Amino acid sequence: MGLQCMSPITENKTVLSDFKNFEIKDKPLIDSFTKPWKLDCSDLSFANMFIWGADGKFQYTIYEDVLYIKLNFQTVPEFFWPPIPRYGSDFDYKKLMDNVYDYLRRKNLPLMIRNIWEPFKEIIEKAYPGIYMEPADISWDYVYLREKLATLKGKKLHGKRNHINRFLENYPDYEYRKLNSSMYEECISVYDEWKEGKDLSEVEFANERKSVALALQNMEALGLTGGAIVIDGKIKAFSIGERIREDVQLIHIEKADAEINGLFAIINQQYVLHECEGVTYINREEDMGVEGMRKAKRSYYPEYMVKKYFASPEKLTKEEMSED
Repeated sequence: MGLQCMSPITENKTVLSDFKNFEIKDKPLIDSFTKPWKLDCSDLSFANMFIWGADGKFQYTIYEDVLYIKLNFQTVPEFFWPPIPRYGSDFDYKKLMDNVYDYLRRKNLPLMIRNIWEPFKEIIEKAYPGIYMEPADISWDYVYLREKLATLKGKKLHGKRNHINRFLENYPDYEYRKLNSSMYEECISVYDEWKEGKDLSEVEFANERKSVALALQNMEALGLTGGAIVIDGKIKAFSIGERIREDVQLIHIEKADAEINGLFAIINQQYVLHECEGVTYINREEDMGVEGMRKAKRSYYPEYMVKKYFASPEKLTKEEMSED
């Protein structure tokens, strides 16, 4: 289907304007749009948008009581996530999509809406019959059963148990501690040591380091919980997450000293044991198409994936869909 499916563009200024950066004070407002949908995806966590969207990478505006989220990274053209009306409200979703496409066309940008979650996929397909949809599999979230991550029972997770056993043999006196603000500098040092030898640019490291710092500095305001593994009085690993739904815990950040065998396995398990009581599922976010991350996340055998999609009024090329 070509661009003729779009509503005619008027001579007036596009209705989407006055985009703002996410600030801590915006959390109650943003949550009032996102929380009632009760989604299990990582994207709509306010903490996710605040820490990873620093410096204008994520921005939002509210028009006619609908939340529009725009993303602008150096690696891909500016794009939107699906518009988010208030749950249960009366809305014409085609009009909401046209608002987005109108904005993108005026800026000569690809007509792309990314990370479309269910049930928004069904809403969009109903509102825009024939719209082109494509799976955005590098953005799919990995979701695990909490019990499996806590106990590591079963043949498939035998290797993980071995990693933990070797860790316990070498560090029988390790401690698990809940994160607090006094541990900020040590956690940042763990991050700085972790990044050594990693194949990322200085810009990518600087962006991620800032996001880690924002999470650590704003844990209480963002509703985050954290835990650390301490060896000989020093923090060697830490994890940060939050409850995004009554039955789902989301893990935002997990860093560890890669030189210590089994350390990633033990912080993973101990955070789940101590901070995820009462939940059924653990969402460990996407792999971003990074092979090492994909291999690590698949090695824990997810229970299911939170699927996401691209949408455009015309067929997309691989280059247009790429997030690299």
